[in-house]
Amino acid sequence: MYTQAKNTTSKRIRIVVVEDDDAFREIVVLSLLNRGYQARGVHDSAALYRDLLERPADIVVLDVELSGDNGFMIAQQLRTMQRTRLLGIIMLTSHSDLQARVDGLESGADMFITKPANPREISASIDSLYRRLNLNVEVQGSTPWRFVRTEWKLIAPSGAEITLTHLETLLVDILAEGDGRPVSRRAIISTALKQDPLAYDERRLEAVISRLRRKIAKSYGSSQPIKVAHSVGYIFADPITRE
Repeated sequence: MYTQAKNTTSKRIRIVVVEDDDAFREIVVLSLLNRGYQARGVHDSAALYRDLLERPADIVVLDVELSGDNGFMIAQQLRTMQRTRLLGIIMLTSHSDLQARVDGLESGADMFITKPANPREISASIDSLYRRLNLNVEVQGSTPWRFVRTEWKLIAPSGAEITLTHLETLLVDILAEGDGRPVSRRAIISTALKQDPLAYDERRLEAVISRLRRKIAKSYGSSQPIKVAHSVGYIFADPITRE
């Protein structure tokens, strides 16, 4: 764990770096401290959860290739907990292929940086994400998502309208009914889709979720409201009204 540098003055962004390479973690944390951030480092998921219970944070810089719980698993868990679901998540990864990025976005990451990471790139990414998160919080505070079931339509806080398919409408309906709580895959399949959970291929549900998330990302462009609830199902994490 690291303490805040004495010369921290301008930036008040609180950052936790999760990295099991001690030397690299120290380089990143000290670089951020020297740039004026309130930065600290931990080595695994258990240390991260303990740290977040004790002190607030704005952004987590998360290595994907951790031993034990990897970055994808940690991001999913953060998105399911009320205290941490709105945290900014920047993933550090040595993989630049499309599938790794898709997996990261679906687990809840906001941004990716490919290793070896330049401290200036990390700093610029943190600033950009922090501005975006603050803007999104302001928008969400005044305007929730709107789900118009009879019109098969989802309306973003920005006013962007997303036309849904029948299956997507059923999916959004049960997630919105969850009121910020995770909804299990079994409940989605049996209650919303009216299928037998034992016979239903969950890959079909994952395909519907992926298409819907891509629609939302294309129309809204801010943080993704539909999150993966690790080992449970899915959650609509932002405020939403049903009409």
